[in-house]
Amino acid sequence: MKRLTALLTWRSAAVSLVVVALLAFSAERALAWQSERSRVTDEKAASAAATTEVEGLIDISGSTSEADMAVLLDGATAGFRSELEAQADRLQKALADNAVTATGEAVSTGVVKLADDRATVIVAAVGTVQNKSTTPQGKAEPRNYRLQVDLQKTDDTWLVSGLEFVA
Repeated sequence: MKRLTALLTWRSAAVSLVVVALLAFSAERALAWQSERSRVTDEKAASAAATTEVEGLIDISGSTSEADMAVLLDGATAGFRSELEAQADRLQKALADNAVTATGEAVSTGVVKLADDRATVIVAAVGTVQNKSTTPQGKAEPRNYRLQVDLQKTDDTWLVSGLEFVA
């Protein structure tokens, strides 16, 4: 009888240990899954924000530059917004003076870096530009763009903190 009790105690301990190990493993996997899901969600949101800003930039035209600029400013952090505002008047004047009509769309994005509340996204885009120098030929010139967009997550919204054309 004593031997049977010892055997049952040992088996109970072994089963308990296996159950605890499985629970710990399940909890770790659940946390890892949640973290991965959050990362994927952030990547998609950062890519979407970068795409919106790039398309806003390459769609800017002389006749709609004020509204186009407002869209760009809405997607920018305070620091980047200040940089854009400092150049807005000069850019709008150049667009109007040269009768620029531009269209474009992002064709590909890739998240290069995602850490904490910051991301870097590369956006490839295509577009066309028509202005005073292309008007005599009567057609818009095709353009290819590749931009690096730095973003910062503020209040669950990805905003552009920097943007540059890259080769």
